[in-house]
Amino acid sequence: MTTDELLLKAPTVIGELSSEFVRRGHECMLADAQSQLTACFLLAIRAISLLCGMGCLLKPNARDSLDVLMRAYIESRDLLMTFRFDDQGIRNKVHAWFLPNGPWKPEHKRVDTFLQRLSGADAELATRWKMMSALSHPTAQAAKNSAAMVAAWAAPGRGVTETYAETMQLKIDDYLVAIGTLIVATTIDRPGWIPLGCDDTRMPNVEPFRLEAAALLSGHR
Repeated sequence: MTTDELLLKAPTVIGELSSEFVRRGHECMLADAQSQLTACFLLAIRAISLLCGMGCLLKPNARDSLDVLMRAYIESRDLLMTFRFDDQGIRNKVHAWFLPNGPWKPEHKRVDTFLQRLSGADAELATRWKMMSALSHPTAQAAKNSAAMVAAWAAPGRGVTETYAETMQLKIDDYLVAIGTLIVATTIDRPGWIPLGCDDTRMPNVEPFRLEAAALLSGHR
């Protein structure tokens, strides 16, 4: 399995996740429009929507835009995982989130600890969030990064000439990892997290994709 082969499978996997999130989200919203489950599915649907946008930006002259969407995606995914914790403190946070201008910051350290027990590896969510934040705001670091990207495709004589593979491979890997982590966030049930009740039989390509992505991209951030 190569990243190119995984990339070809991504639209099917995203389609299956989208249909199941909408189905279950609708059920949860009918039961209680501001429940913990409803909040989780609203965030899952936002994350899948952002992944669709990211898939349209896998080209060298759109890498900046891809980074900005990646940061928004990470915030939604990490808040979704935070909201899955089965305790009253989190349910209080969900209640506040539904209020106008409600707080939305994920509990990165708590989710990191949970995922480390699950997989044995540190997900480094807080580190990843900070890194992407630096690239999505108009900081000097972000501007220099943009200048290097634009020089590479708009003025190759002044910039560094790169092949498409050299330019995009890490971004493609990031995108595939993002899909895999959303699968973990929404379809894996473990003690300490509320079950979301997604139906695996409606998503036959999702778990194989997650396993293939994990095997191929192990250790990638």
